[in-house]
Amino acid sequence: MKNRYLFGLIIFSVLTTACTKEKISTQDNYEVVDLPDGSIVYLNQYSELEYIEAFNQRKVAISGECYFSVEPSDKSFTVTGKLGEIEVLGTEFSVKSDDEDMEVEVEKGSIQFTAGEQSKNISSGEMASYEKGGDSIETGEATMSFKKWMTKLHIELKRLDKEVNDKTKGLNEKLNQKAEEIEKEAGKIGEEIDEVGDQIGKSIKKIID
Repeated sequence: MKNRYLFGLIIFSVLTTACTKEKISTQDNYEVVDLPDGSIVYLNQYSELEYIEAFNQRKVAISGECYFSVEPSDKSFTVTGKLGEIEVLGTEFSVKSDDEDMEVEVEKGSIQFTAGEQSKNISSGEMASYEKGGDSIETGEATMSFKKWMTKLHIELKRLDKEVNDKTKGLNEKLNQKAEEIEKEAGKIGEEIDEVGDQIGKSIKKIID
């Protein structure tokens, strides 16, 4: 009975770990998320991304606006929004999703967009949208509007990178300065030790003579 109880605890622990959810939310900031399969997700301000940590099935849920660069694989990649879902194998696209509307713009590759009772294939340079309660998925030419906030994100990343480099440079300068001070101090101590050695040697010589 004890062994069965321990076995049950182990199974529960494994299942709990396997189902652990990762949730990333933004406010007035941006986020870049590296998914376990190598795919990258860029989150716009006031957006949310959620997925199972193990990521065996390559499925994510979003709200707000996210840009995806999906790593090619024989496993499909699914993005679930408030009103529908998108399925791909490897591509780059932007998704906006809230309670009233869901929109996707494809920059590279193609996706399958499913909402309500409709399902459509959307290719590079095209967009599709679906409004809550609507009869169909509307399609058209992509405006690539996501590039505006993506540009801001890259500017922010460059700024942060510069800050890190500046801080690292300043730290290296301080470390080098400290190392020079220690080296000078060690040199002085060495000279003092040599002087003391010489004096001891002279004193011993006098005693012997």
